[in-house]
Amino acid sequence: MYGFINLCVKALVTEKFGDAAWIKIRKKAKVDDSFLSYEGYDDDVTIRLVKAASEVASLDVETILETFGEYFFTFCQRSGYDEMLRTLGGNLRSFLENLDSLHSYLCFSYKHMDAPSFRCERAEDDSLILHYYSSRQGLHPMVVGIVRAIAREFFETEVKMHIIDQTYENERNGKKEHVVFSILQKKIEQKNLDEGPPMFVAQTRKHSEPLLNKEEIEDELIDLDGEEDVEQVMKNLENMKEQGKPLGKRRSLAQIKPLAAISNLYGGFTPSYPNKFWMNQKVFCDNFPYHIVFDKDMKVKQSGIHIQRIVPRLRNFDAKLNVFFNLIHPQINWSLESMSKFINQLFILETKKSMVAPEWEGRPMLQLRGQMVWMEEFECMVYLCSPRLASLKEMEDRGLHLSDIPLHDVTRDLILFNQQRLAEMELGKQLEIKKEELRKTMEQLEAEKKRTDMLLHSMLPRQVADQLRDGKRVEAGEYAQVTILFSDIVSFTSICSQSKPIDIVNMLNSLYVKFDKLTSVHDVYKVETIGDAYMVVGGLPVPVKTHAERIANMALGMMITSVEVSSPVTGDPIGIRVGIHCGPALAGVVGEKMPRYCLFGDSVNTASRMESHGMAGKIHLSSDAFSLLDGKGFHIVERGDIIVKGKGSMTTYFLEGNENATEDEILGRGIQRTSRDSGITDSDDSRRSTPEKSDMMKYSPTRSMNAGGDNYTHDKDDIIPMYYPDNENLRQGEGDRVKPVFSRSTTSDSRSTTPVSSGHQASGHNSGNGNNSKTCSIL
Repeated sequence: MYGFINLCVKALVTEKFGDAAWIKIRKKAKVDDSFLSYEGYDDDVTIRLVKAASEVASLDVETILETFGEYFFTFCQRSGYDEMLRTLGGNLRSFLENLDSLHSYLCFSYKHMDAPSFRCERAEDDSLILHYYSSRQGLHPMVVGIVRAIAREFFETEVKMHIIDQTYENERNGKKEHVVFSILQKKIEQKNLDEGPPMFVAQTRKHSEPLLNKEEIEDELIDLDGEEDVEQVMKNLENMKEQGKPLGKRRSLAQIKPLAAISNLYGGFTPSYPNKFWMNQKVFCDNFPYHIVFDKDMKVKQSGIHIQRIVPRLRNFDAKLNVFFNLIHPQINWSLESMSKFINQLFILETKKSMVAPEWEGRPMLQLRGQMVWMEEFECMVYLCSPRLASLKEMEDRGLHLSDIPLHDVTRDLILFNQQRLAEMELGKQLEIKKEELRKTMEQLEAEKKRTDMLLHSMLPRQVADQLRDGKRVEAGEYAQVTILFSDIVSFTSICSQSKPIDIVNMLNSLYVKFDKLTSVHDVYKVETIGDAYMVVGGLPVPVKTHAERIANMALGMMITSVEVSSPVTGDPIGIRVGIHCGPALAGVVGEKMPRYCLFGDSVNTASRMESHGMAGKIHLSSDAFSLLDGKGFHIVERGDIIVKGKGSMTTYFLEGNENATEDEILGRGIQRTSRDSGITDSDDSRRSTPEKSDMMKYSPTRSMNAGGDNYTHDKDDIIPMYYPDNENLRQGEGDRVKPVFSRSTTSDSRSTTPVSSGHQASGHNSGNGNNSKTCSIL
């Protein structure tokens, strides 16, 4: 099938269900998203798309095909075939009978198109019988959708279609599906044709009145003497209509057959035929050079002079037609019975190589297209035809000239017109190819941009990086309250002296990848790493109220994940120490060649001192950090007064757990906990999961990069950001009221609830309540 069909499938899915549905269907079908209208694709591509759409939409394939058939008709109208379709026939039967002619014309544009074939006949119950022939099996439900859309749009009728027979016939070119439909039409309430301009040709009075009168003549019969004059019959019908009299009673189909021809004569016109044929055989054959007359035995009785020139043996009459030609369309056997069934369709014959004149050797064979007309008086069939040529090049390849086509034959004009159209089509095809190349280039550019942004945001906070990229100056900012964390590896100098450099690099990379993931879970900014030192800050560049809680949970996560990294010397889990301090700081971009977002101020020095004066496996807090975390559900013990270099005596503390959060929540894995999971009521405001309503947290993993963490080192789809009340940058109406950061879980689920111990025991007051099996602890 051509890409035009696949583009229609894509348009249907995206228009009805959105781009996401199309992406899902395309991936399920394993097809590319690049189709060109005039490019041929394997039928299997379209079949896979239909089956994938069926699975995604949970509908059977037949329903999908019917829906596609209706939309295909609309898609063709939008694609520039509207006027061509509207003028194809004055009623549904004539429209369907002329579809083969339309397909024959489209073959000039789609040279390898394998189009279906249609044939109509009238049943005894006056219903329309449609014969559908196709080399593709299983696509007949599309016909139902197409016919339904055509009848509704062009002829204002609703149709009901039923399959009355379905066979697989062996034709000359292989097996062919033959489906016979019964079509019943019901007129939709007629619109007032005087209201506004007509939407299409069939709505105009000139075109619609003969159609309606024909239906009246066929449906409502009158008593008619078989020898009554046709003009008198039509006058009687007109008088009865004007007087409002009924047209008569219902009669049998045999009684109305003569009226079918009479209906076409409505309007007072009666043709007149001469008593004799005023043209001799020579004049006829000279001026209609492309025609063939043959009898019921397929023996040639007469032919035009140009056909005789191309196939010289045709001058010897009584030779059988199938000796000289191949029947290309319709794909039926050479018999008068088969041809009579398709008498209203276009016939295409092609000369056989063994029968053409010697000068045609090496040239493409000539195809003839035309109509079969049965002449009852002579018991012969006449084939009125013309050369089937799409361009001047095809004419030149066959050694023909425009002078070989009679002046009265519009084929001359069609060839010249189609020559220009083919040039326009080629230009359109090239534009379509360039458009597709541009689309792919844009996709690659977007992917590169994402990778570049990811790398840039690993060096600078997102907000700062976006300002620099836009050419704006980033001013240094003072922050009244931030929380700073430092960590290092215990005995790192000793490990380095006993290990290979690559082992050290692998150990640090394994550790920092885990830490980087935690920065996304808690939306904090990773400032830098120098050797074994890891620095993180919360509360900038976007100020948040929960900066202390975020850093505290980050530290707990670091303690948990660090035991998963082994020392290259001993093979045992490495130990880390963490220091945290809260206070004011100044932040800004330093440098131009490799700009970095740096922190300045005494708070940075104090946080570093908390780490250097800390203990292995412990999270060391300053008194300022303790004051912000106290009463928030964290398990904190007092260390006492110690002498800090450059600071003198300071009262410090150890953070050992969080009573209101599980290990899975701290590490950003498992299922997000909501207020419904926790069993918290609206009245229990101090333990509510969300500050203003008890619903699932609305915090996307993509927003975890807002602080500019090193998110390029891990798959963000694997993390679940932890909920904080100010995740959405301090919701309006929250005010200065302090709200709890976490909710207490009272239900059991698949999340890990086992306390994690670092092997160091400590005693002290537990500021939280509840069962420790439900908490995150480093005890």
